[in-house]
Amino acid sequence: MTILILGIVFLILMFLGMPVAFAMGVPAIGYLLMLGGDIPLVFIPHSMVGPLFNYVLIAVPAFLLMGRMLNTTGVTDKLFDFAIGLVGRFKGGLAYANVLASMFFASMSGTAVGDAGGLGAVEMEMMGKAGYRKAYSAGITASSSVLGPLIPPSVVMVLVGASAQISVGRLFLGGIVPGFLMTGALLTHVFVMAKTTKEGRSWPVTKMSLRESFISFVRAIPALFTPVIIIGGIMFGVVTPTEAAVAAIDYALLLGIIYRKITLKTIIKTLMDTVEASGTFLILTACAGFFTWMVTNEGLPQMVTQVLSPVANASQLVCVLILSVFFLVVGCFMDTGAAVILLTPTLMPIIINMGIDPIYFGVVMTVALVTGIITPPFGMCLFVMSDVAKLPVSVVTKESIKYLPAMWITLLLIVVFPELILWIPRLAFG
Repeated sequence: MTILILGIVFLILMFLGMPVAFAMGVPAIGYLLMLGGDIPLVFIPHSMVGPLFNYVLIAVPAFLLMGRMLNTTGVTDKLFDFAIGLVGRFKGGLAYANVLASMFFASMSGTAVGDAGGLGAVEMEMMGKAGYRKAYSAGITASSSVLGPLIPPSVVMVLVGASAQISVGRLFLGGIVPGFLMTGALLTHVFVMAKTTKEGRSWPVTKMSLRESFISFVRAIPALFTPVIIIGGIMFGVVTPTEAAVAAIDYALLLGIIYRKITLKTIIKTLMDTVEASGTFLILTACAGFFTWMVTNEGLPQMVTQVLSPVANASQLVCVLILSVFFLVVGCFMDTGAAVILLTPTLMPIIINMGIDPIYFGVVMTVALVTGIITPPFGMCLFVMSDVAKLPVSVVTKESIKYLPAMWITLLLIVVFPELILWIPRLAFG
């Protein structure tokens, strides 16, 4: 009953618009008052600071800084031009290029918002000039941004690894196949529209000459080398994920010099934006530490274990499917990072005790939660694209949710076939 009351208070505060960190903190303080002074107040800062003493968390501001550096160095233009050179010759070429450019940028930015905000303006402008409906352009741009947290590096997976004390490198490699599957699902959706709808059949072909395509590829090579540094370094044991993030920052600075887009002013602004974004994640982590202690003290993990154990004993697949549906619902109402920070410390020990691979489960949770960035009422990328496209959120939402079935199919595939996630980490690490 105590957990139920505190959970209801948390949901009410969140729906009233209170920041998630404070919505977790208020019921936690209420819980201390309910205990009648049995727990000393000094326990609050200790339980909040404890989760922050995690070496892996250094990667969060590092990857955020790298993504923002790439946004300010002209990388987005180069990637989109390269994508047009690859698929512009097909009907609806800019729609295909939108998805491919997001895939390329996802291997550098690590966040969905960075993808939507960085590529969004470029893609919207190009597609608008070519005659695509503004609402459609906003919808495909918001939807393709889900690739940001899936294809490594991923800030969300760093949070999963830090919260669950599992290998971030394995999570990164586990996200590669799901990321490509999601890319294929979105491209298939564009293909079906181009072939079967009146709007799709009217889409233009955006041709590039062979020479222009080659030039776009050459210009994109320095940017495309970024994931080689990150993933290659991790796979071959040269660097840890945290070290890879720091190395990628240095490379992003080098790209800024190569593309002649970096100035002292842009560096300062990028650093300020990174500090703001990092502060959000870290205060969430701190408040979630206290919140997690509270629900653990009340026996929530044991309750969840009692509910899920019979299901897991009968079928681990059914258990993961049930949790995936739960994550889909949670993703509609919470930011992906906040949901990961809140749920992972409670659920991951239970999952490990049930014999479910934590890397498999961590990637499944990420894929399920990340669909929430384009689902109402709190889809973050819906608001980002609404601002970029100067369209009402309802219009962007109507176009974006058309891609949800393709995303759900991808989720179902990786749940049913765990090797889609696990074979690359096992190949790299054994």
